[in-house]
Amino acid sequence: MKKITVILLAFLTVLSLTGCQKKIVTMMNFKDVTEGGMQAELKEKSTIKDLFDAYANGADFTYVLDEEGYIVSINGKENDEFGRWEVLLNGELLDDVIGNTVLNDGDICNVTYIPNDDNPIVGGWEIAEVARQDLTEDEKANFEKAMEVVLGEDYEPVCVIATQLVSGMNYAYLARRTTVSEKPDSCFCVVTIYVNLDGEAELKTIDDINIEDIHTIEETDDQLLGGWEVTDTGKPGTLGSAEAQASFDKAVEELVGVGYNPIQLLASQLVNGTNYLALVRGKVVGTDSAPELYIMRWYAELDGTSTITDIQKLDLNYYVE
Repeated sequence: MKKITVILLAFLTVLSLTGCQKKIVTMMNFKDVTEGGMQAELKEKSTIKDLFDAYANGADFTYVLDEEGYIVSINGKENDEFGRWEVLLNGELLDDVIGNTVLNDGDICNVTYIPNDDNPIVGGWEIAEVARQDLTEDEKANFEKAMEVVLGEDYEPVCVIATQLVSGMNYAYLARRTTVSEKPDSCFCVVTIYVNLDGEAELKTIDDINIEDIHTIEETDDQLLGGWEVTDTGKPGTLGSAEAQASFDKAVEELVGVGYNPIQLLASQLVNGTNYLALVRGKVVGTDSAPELYIMRWYAELDGTSTITDIQKLDLNYYVE
């Protein structure tokens, strides 16, 4: 009888250490060329490495760690001079190896490849690439001629966002500026170019669009000040990112009264989901009112839903004067 009791106690001990352990539910999202995600049920005190292993067992996902436990590569793509793999736990950048970080119930891991200095992160915002170039041959030639006087920086024009009829014509270009240096810095800017009646182009102003401090004005019924006219730049499907475009389309579905079309994705921010920031063209539906330029922010959740978080009219005069 004593022997049976000892065996029973040993069995109960093993059971308590295995099958009866408390389970936690976590989420992992992986972004490379394609995107994937999974929800895993793990044992209590599991680490992010355990979550990686669970993902590797259930999806097309492989990873390699170095001797210290830091990520070397994911799906064959290694850390290199162009970027690195990072893990964000509940929106915060992980500063330890994945084998040391214990997960709690409800934790969410985002695994993503972050480019280096060619796409700097400003306050957590990653400056977007130029998605398109909607320029006529004359607009492109005028831009290139006017920018010949600028040294040490490269300017990639996106489109003409507004024009002003004077003795000749002023053009407000949206462009992406990149410094020519060992560690390039990029941002979007408004470049104002004057073309006289003889067709000669002259650079007037360059003003950066600071992602963390974009100048906007209160919504009014007044026309755009200073005789500037917003061009027909806002077009569906022009954000350059399939994920950003899909989330934008969902976010604006419920809006009524004003129709918004994107001009350029300015930046994105990886949190528990993704924040997007874009320059858009807005026009009151069913009226002859002039279109306006707006800064729109929206949030795309991990479940695919999207919500507008802010819409403000761009103070164009701040950037062209």
